Amino acid sequence: MNACRITVYAIAVAAVFSASAHTTAESNMVVRAALYGALTFYPDNIEDGLVLPPGVEEPNTWHGFLGGDTNGWTLAEKKAAFDWYLTTLGTNDCISLDEVQQEEIGIAIDMCDEFRHTNSVSSLKALALNPRGIYRNEAIELVIKFSDVDDPTTSFVDTIMTNTAEYTFKEQGTASARYASRLLSFNATNAARLAARDAAVRMLYRNRLLESGTDAIIDEVFLKYINGYASSSNRLAYAINAFSYPTCARILGDYFTTVTNQLLSSGQPLPWINVGWEGN
Repeated sequence: MNACRITVYAIAVAAVFSASAHTTAESNMVVRAALYGALTFYPDNIEDGLVLPPGVEEPNTWHGFLGGDTNGWTLAEKKAAFDWYLTTLGTNDCISLDEVQQEEIGIAIDMCDEFRHTNSVSSLKALALNPRGIYRNEAIELVIKFSDVDDPTTSFVDTIMTNTAEYTFKEQGTASARYASRLLSFNATNAARLAARDAAVRMLYRNRLLESGTDAIIDEVFLKYINGYASSSNRLAYAINAFSYPTCARILGDYFTTVTNQLLSSGQPLPWINVGWEGN
C-alpha cells in the first residue's frame, strides 16, 4: 500500500514536470508537486524499513526532491523554480492558505535546512518578517543559522526582539537565543568582524531587560565580552529582572537564582559598569 502511494505521487510529480512552457503558473505547479510529494512520501511504518519502488528516490537530495533533467525541465530550472516559490512567501497571505499549502511551506523550509540552502536566506528573512507569514519560528532559526554575524542579521534579530506586538515569545526567544549562541562561537578574525560582533553584543545588551532578552545564554555572552560584568551590579539587576517575567522565572528561575545568590554572597562590592553603550 505504501509503495503504491509513493508510486502514484512519483507519477504525479513527473506529469507536472513534463510541462513544456515555464510560465509562473507552471513553475508553481512544479514546486508544489515536489513539495506535496515530499510531504506525503514517507510511509507510516518507516521504522520497519523503507522499500522504494524502482526508479523512485527518497526526497533527501536535490535530485530526489525535484528530479533530474526530465521532460523539458532541467534540475537547475527546477531549483530556480523552487527559489522563486520561496520569494513569494514574504508577501503571500500564508495564514489564509489551505492546510496542505501551509504544510508545503513547512516542507519547503525543511528542504532548505536539509540541503543547507543558504541562497534562501533573503526569502526566509522576508517570510519571518511577513505579518501574515507562518512557520516564522523555523524561518527565523534558519536565517540565523545560515547568516553571518553582521549588521543586517543584528538588525533582523533586533526587530524581532523588540516587536512584542507582532512576534510571539517563542519567536522572539528563538531569535535572541540562537544569535547569542552564534556570538559565543564567533571568531572575529579582523577589525570588521570584531566591529560586527561588538555591535551584536551591544544590541543584546540594549535589549537585555526585555522578556526576549532574558536568557542564560545571553548572560553568557555578556560574561564573555563585557569586562567586569561577572561581578557587577549590572549582572545582578539583569538576574533580578528575569523574575519580573513569569515565563522566564519558570524556565530560567534556577539559573538566575544561582546567579543572584552568588553575587549577593560574594562579600564584595558590586560596582555598576558603565560599558559606554546605549541603555546601559
